[in-house]
Amino acid sequence: MRLLHKKVLGTLVVLFLVALVTFSAGCTTTSKSSSTTSSTTSSAPAVKKPGEGMTVYWIGGAAGDPFDARLYKGAKDAAALLGVKLIYVHTKWDPDKMVQEFKKAISMAHPGDGIVVMGHPGYDALAPLFEEAAKKGIFVTLANVDIPKLREKYWFTGYVGQNVYQAGYNLASAALEKYKDRLKPGARVAIFSGSWEQPARALRARGMEDAFKKAGLIVDEVSHPPEVYGNPSEGIQYVTGYLAKHPDVALIAFDGGGTTATAENYMKAAGKKPGDIIVIGFDLTPGSVKGIEDGYVQMVIDQQPYLQGFMTVLNLVLSKDYKFAGLYIDTGGSIVDKSNVGTIAKLVQEGYR
Repeated sequence: MRLLHKKVLGTLVVLFLVALVTFSAGCTTTSKSSSTTSSTTSSAPAVKKPGEGMTVYWIGGAAGDPFDARLYKGAKDAAALLGVKLIYVHTKWDPDKMVQEFKKAISMAHPGDGIVVMGHPGYDALAPLFEEAAKKGIFVTLANVDIPKLREKYWFTGYVGQNVYQAGYNLASAALEKYKDRLKPGARVAIFSGSWEQPARALRARGMEDAFKKAGLIVDEVSHPPEVYGNPSEGIQYVTGYLAKHPDVALIAFDGGGTTATAENYMKAAGKKPGDIIVIGFDLTPGSVKGIEDGYVQMVIDQQPYLQGFMTVLNLVLSKDYKFAGLYIDTGGSIVDKSNVGTIAKLVQEGYR
């Protein structure tokens, strides 16, 4: 019931803001019109935006990463709409760097400011910092990777992102259904991840793994350094090296937006033609769209990172100004493949999807 309530509340909040903006615009138009007919009527004062006076520190991913670019665009658009001062920092998706930037944000923030942090470092690393921020009167919310125990403890802490385990499970299940002639029991699949040792972040890889194992497939856990997420071209050696040893692999899955976006280059470097290996992964980016269109990527699951940037900033403003509890917003899990990618390709290029 709590989850349903928060989803409904999130919809109502968005509708409220749209109505507020529309009303404000209407008031401005009316006052301008009135001023032309009466010399004694003055223009109405500018309407104060609800986030004015608030600074939000958004602890993001890697500069140049197409997924991070969508987080930033969403956060920037929300800050402009709401009047928030946005300070967005990059971490190269390094959990230790995320913790360092979280500490720095707490030291710079004032009571009433907000911080958006992703859950990659895990509960033990983040819990003391959440406590420190709360004592200082700073609002903190989560994006991209959830930590439910923190949401349960702090009323203002919401989450905007996928249910990452379920997203991984759903993606693998969709591949099993669509390619059941090639993914029969005993077939080999590989999941590439730089997060196997990070329990919170590895959940979507674990979700894929569980779905494939349940179907009777052989699953190889293939590791690459976490730094590959921020510089995915460095992943070529891990893909080509694995394929040289396992030419029988039927499917490769990537759990990162950058690695999925670079999958076409990986396949070409390994001498593979489109469709030789089923390739699945996460996140709509210009690279993953091209991979789908060219036939090197068969399907991705979209977690709509623009919304993760936008709605987290909105979450913090609502908690500060209107005492709304942090919203839990699942940003989706739609499957995109060659049959439907054309309908959203333009929006991907524009940075909204």
